[in-house]
Amino acid sequence: MNNKQTIAYQGSSGSYSEELLKKEYPDYLYHPTETFTELIAYVKSDSGIGLLPVENSIAGTVNEAYEELIDSGLKIFAEYVHRINHSLIGLVGSNIANITNVISHPQALQQCSKFIKKHKFRITPVFDTAGSVFEILEQNELTIAAIAGEHFESDERFLILEKNISNHEENYTRFLLIGDIDLDQKQVKNKISSVLISDDKPGSLLQSLNIFSDLDINLTKLESRPILGRPWEYKFYIDYELENLEKQSELEEKLSKVSKEFKLLGHYPKAIQ
Repeated sequence: MNNKQTIAYQGSSGSYSEELLKKEYPDYLYHPTETFTELIAYVKSDSGIGLLPVENSIAGTVNEAYEELIDSGLKIFAEYVHRINHSLIGLVGSNIANITNVISHPQALQQCSKFIKKHKFRITPVFDTAGSVFEILEQNELTIAAIAGEHFESDERFLILEKNISNHEENYTRFLLIGDIDLDQKQVKNKISSVLISDDKPGSLLQSLNIFSDLDINLTKLESRPILGRPWEYKFYIDYELENLEKQSELEEKLSKVSKEFKLLGHYPKAIQ
């Protein structure tokens, strides 16, 4: 019987998520899932731990992942910032001059949009970057290439046609470790993720933000998103740096007077970059 704990991730073997897990949690097992919905369901019913990509330095917030996390009720226990090095990958015998179609995850296609436009490639989105590489193997067509990590160059079935094809060299994805189990309780928790719904009154959002300022709390993320099913109403993703839980209690008390809802998603160690 294998007693190793399992961490679920969205994608397939060879994905950036799996690459990060192998680096940070080498002694764990990994369970691939096709969608964020499947990942959340697995974490809630079986694993207790999952890795979720929530933000990219080029493409911005992964809204679907964020919304799934908010609805799930699962907590954030850690964050990681992982460097993304996209490459154009073809089959052995292919040539970049003959490529007409590129497949990959929508985020990867967006992050490499300038390269794609330059070569006038047609694009086909799929659920996962690593999965796109195995898709070209299945299709066995030399005019089709995939966008994924350069670590596939160690696989003799594939050929790296061009490396570093992101719109910007500084391409990073922020991942959150979520679930019901804190894997490392000894680390200092100094960052909080939350969701704020302000009162439907003039100046209520400004009042809420002023509370953070008055308490000398540094915001690292502030983003508005529509509330599904409630047209023209918005919620705000707010991340901030805070270790002092007494100040957190004061913050929550003051926000309750000027906002409809303030929901904590997790208190966790800030990623080391």
